[in-house]
Amino acid sequence: MKKIILILFLFLLCIACYIIYHKTKSNKLYITSLGDSLATYQYINNNVKKYNVDFTDKDMHINDLLNILKYQYKKDTTSHVHQNLKKSDIVIISVGMNDIYYKLNNDTKEIYTFINNIINNYEEIFKEINKYDYKQVYVLGYYNITNQNNDLFNYANYKLKKIAKNYNYIYLDLNTYFYNNQQYLKKETNFYPNKEGFEQITNLIVEKLKKYDII
Repeated sequence: MKKIILILFLFLLCIACYIIYHKTKSNKLYITSLGDSLATYQYINNNVKKYNVDFTDKDMHINDLLNILKYQYKKDTTSHVHQNLKKSDIVIISVGMNDIYYKLNNDTKEIYTFINNIINNYEEIFKEINKYDYKQVYVLGYYNITNQNNDLFNYANYKLKKIAKNYNYIYLDLNTYFYNNQQYLKKETNFYPNKEGFEQITNLIVEKLKKYDII
């Protein structure tokens, strides 16, 4: 009889521990942003535990990010990229804008081949981050700050959206909002957003998070 009571007690204790664990377990999100820092305007509320921007840089090019993911190193931080990715619930990627605008401003020779190389490198980035499990990965599309080179940006976004879909990542169309729209830019000659531009990007991300019941 004592054995039965002891077994019953232990069983009830296990149930109680299970309930307490799940009630106290944190459901807050760990968000990591990667790339050229377009997604670093941080959305912090009660649902977000941490928004990690250690692996972003305003001047980052696509090869820089690929090297960080492959060799796990970025100057000016002691943070380990793969340790952060293991902890991440949400990953936001934005990279390639510096590459495209540098090419447009300096040498447009064989530019479509150049875009194809960017997309190929992007897929290598996807392969690296796809080694871990996430609630969702968001990929920020490219946008044109002028009314020129529209075909080029449409082509780049088409290719990027296609490979994002292959990995079941969510592609965010920024060109709809930023195309030739100076109100979102810090300078007319640079793609980098002002405060309103960052807020617009953040709003798009938050809308998707809510749509998929993540927040």
